[in-house]
Amino acid sequence: MLGAWDITVKDLRLLVLDKRALVLLLLLPLVFIAILGMSTGQFLTTNEKPDRYRVAVVDQNHTDLSQRVVRNLQKHKDLEVLPFSTQAEVDAADAKQRISALVKLGPTFTEKVDGLNMYDMFDSQGLGSNPETIDLTLDVKPSMAEGDLIKYFLFSEIYRTIFPEVANRNALFRPYLPDPDAEDTAAEPAVGATDVVAAVESTKQNVVYRFLVPGFTVMFVFFLINIMARSFIAEREMGTLRRLQLAPISPLAVLIGKTLPFYLASVLQTTILFLSGKLLFNMSWGPEPIYLVPVILATSAAATALGLMLAAWVRTDQQVSAFGTSLVLILGGVSGCFIPRAWLPDTMKTLSLATPHAWALKAFDAVLTVDAVDSILVIDYCFVLAAFATVFFVTGWWRFRQTA
Repeated sequence: MLGAWDITVKDLRLLVLDKRALVLLLLLPLVFIAILGMSTGQFLTTNEKPDRYRVAVVDQNHTDLSQRVVRNLQKHKDLEVLPFSTQAEVDAADAKQRISALVKLGPTFTEKVDGLNMYDMFDSQGLGSNPETIDLTLDVKPSMAEGDLIKYFLFSEIYRTIFPEVANRNALFRPYLPDPDAEDTAAEPAVGATDVVAAVESTKQNVVYRFLVPGFTVMFVFFLINIMARSFIAEREMGTLRRLQLAPISPLAVLIGKTLPFYLASVLQTTILFLSGKLLFNMSWGPEPIYLVPVILATSAAATALGLMLAAWVRTDQQVSAFGTSLVLILGGVSGCFIPRAWLPDTMKTLSLATPHAWALKAFDAVLTVDAVDSILVIDYCFVLAAFATVFFVTGWWRFRQTA
């Protein structure tokens, strides 16, 4: 590989002097992540008090027990309980302000609770999984894990209110029950309730770092292909690329020398973005951060090889703008860089596997979002990324030889 290192050093110097490239590779992704981080309350605004969850409550029962349920929900500092008389009032209010959840106590709520026994209260497959059995409706808007946690929290608060009612009818449990009036005036919620709300906030932070940092990192890593293509065009226009082709240096050495500096820049870019994620979001790097290393190296290899292939085919700066930018945005959108892959339809998930972006996201997900890293799975994903890099590089090399 005689001469490859000299070409690498030369291109590294040019890359450092190219202010536009530095902005695109380092500053722009940091600005994107910081702005979106501020919008999620995870950057600069982390000390601000988050909005309370708005819970609409429709009490159609109008009994002492149903009113006690409402009062206990109102005591929780993380809830803003909005009482309504009818579902129509809830719908009208929801059009003006975001309501996170609906709790509806039906007309037979107290009657249904009176029909419960202690077996019902401890049956995990009964009341807990089917609150409609006591004429209780829980409708939660937030999706995925956050919605499940809020629903669990609301039901646990209601359960805490109705449990003494049922237990009081059992001679075995009655002596151990606290004074109902004292419990009703308690100012603080159960310990588990606070833990659940804390878990909801933790889940929101997890969504930020699980999607925002890897997604935008992968997208901006592949923006490198535009810079690589313009580098080839500039050297072609100045005639230096032609002189390299006529020099006693193999075409493979020329391509390696031209590709390596951008590969190193890509690795540095990804490392800086993940360090920024750690500082801005206090994001976790997973149980075994060492596995981020092969994923970063494989992702950068796929990106720079794609850049080489594009550079070997385009001939003008206009073609770079048209094909390069479109390629980056389309592949990023299809693969799940803009929205979490879990939200994509099954057909789109399957199609996205034809992009290196999707495999990079899957690899980062396999490191960041698990309790224990499956090393074989991570290596498999990296192998697929290496296969993409090989195909792109060989295609670019073939095209470069054809145009030499």
